[in-house]
Amino acid sequence: MYIKIYNVFTQYNHEQKLNVNELYFYSQLATLQTHENKVYINIDLLAQLIIFNSKKSQNKQKIKELLQSLKQKQIIQFNDTKNNNELMIISFCTIEGGYEPIPYEKFRSFSDVYEYYIYVCVARTKENMVEFSLSQWETLLELSRPQTISKLKRVIDKGIICKREGKYTDEEVRKNQKKQEKNIYYLPSAKEKIEQKEKDVAKQVTTSSKETVQTVQENNNISADNEQEEKREHNWYVKGSQLTANDLYIYLTTNDEKLKKQAEARINAISKNEKGKYIVESLMKEAQEKVKDEKRKQEQEMLKQMTNAVRLKDGTIVAVDENNIDSIDVNEVDCIFYSYHGQHLKGYGGIEGFQTGKIINNKFVYDDRPDMIERGWELYVEHVKTGEMLTGDKMRSIRDTVVNEFFPNLKDETVKVVAKKVENEYVKMAERAKREAEQKRKREIIDIAAIVVED
Repeated sequence: MYIKIYNVFTQYNHEQKLNVNELYFYSQLATLQTHENKVYINIDLLAQLIIFNSKKSQNKQKIKELLQSLKQKQIIQFNDTKNNNELMIISFCTIEGGYEPIPYEKFRSFSDVYEYYIYVCVARTKENMVEFSLSQWETLLELSRPQTISKLKRVIDKGIICKREGKYTDEEVRKNQKKQEKNIYYLPSAKEKIEQKEKDVAKQVTTSSKETVQTVQENNNISADNEQEEKREHNWYVKGSQLTANDLYIYLTTNDEKLKKQAEARINAISKNEKGKYIVESLMKEAQEKVKDEKRKQEQEMLKQMTNAVRLKDGTIVAVDENNIDSIDVNEVDCIFYSYHGQHLKGYGGIEGFQTGKIINNKFVYDDRPDMIERGWELYVEHVKTGEMLTGDKMRSIRDTVVNEFFPNLKDETVKVVAKKVENEYVKMAERAKREAEQKRKREIIDIAAIVVED
């Protein structure tokens, strides 16, 4: 018996891409299905079979969230239930594209969701090998770079997958630093294939090492190449066409390298004169705003599935719980998310907010107090380990506790007054920035429709 792990589950930017918990949960459900491809079960039983949190109530809540997430992504369907002991009938949706059959026994050999996810990413390819950068792994695992490196090292040390270091080319990425090719990750069973591919590469002396590695990768997995080809409609290949903000948006979000080169060539051609340069910059700004807006929406959906989370300084959002919170370095944290009225995570507070500060030249400036940040983080870690979602009230309570511990002579009102001053100052700054942006926009208005640019 085997589990169907569809290619889209670990495909970048696909609406049916699953995170580590979703893939593990889906796989568990797949092992429970009958010959009708259905699962007859209830929440109570699922919570006994699948453990994400040691606290029973939190574990049941996590399972409910994962069920809804898989339903929203059209992976499964199930009937609504009112009680945790009520019968639930789960069926599996039809999913387009190829899949990798993972034997039940192999799946059950994994107890760590990240180890299983990494294994699947490698195993689902035709040759059981992938050429991934650390950035790609970060995106897939939804972790920070240090965490990603740690997870990869662990599965390599365990012998679950193997790694071949990317070779250095003659191309310089910066002064006196050669560019390194992507590492190749592969299953132990593919070792002989890797060695043979390396021998084949060595024979192609007239081809640069970069082109050779790309050729080997293309031969390894033709279907992966097809996934990179841009399917959305655009004007990049239409000679003499007028570009739109949507064309620039596709350029910013595509994985099609051929399209990127074509787009860059047209952008450079259009930008040779001032009017053309202005048009490109205007369209690019609009496209970038759309990318940011979509990222915000994706983050909001991600946060709805998390009990507690932090954003790292590299921009990565990481779900935290009792299992991983101690591995997070406070120096890597940018902000902490909290909920409004206990619904789901939405608001956030900067990690520097645990410090005191003062108003200087009508601006609130934080004091340099890493000891206060450290104490605030300790209290946050304690809260995360309770399994309860952080609320805005609890966030303020932690801040007040830190200030009162370091400045016991301060009255509670002092903290509130300072917080109100900060809030008022931020409002003034936001209004001032809005007025300045509006004035700038009015000065830069140009009738773009009247401009014709030949590229």
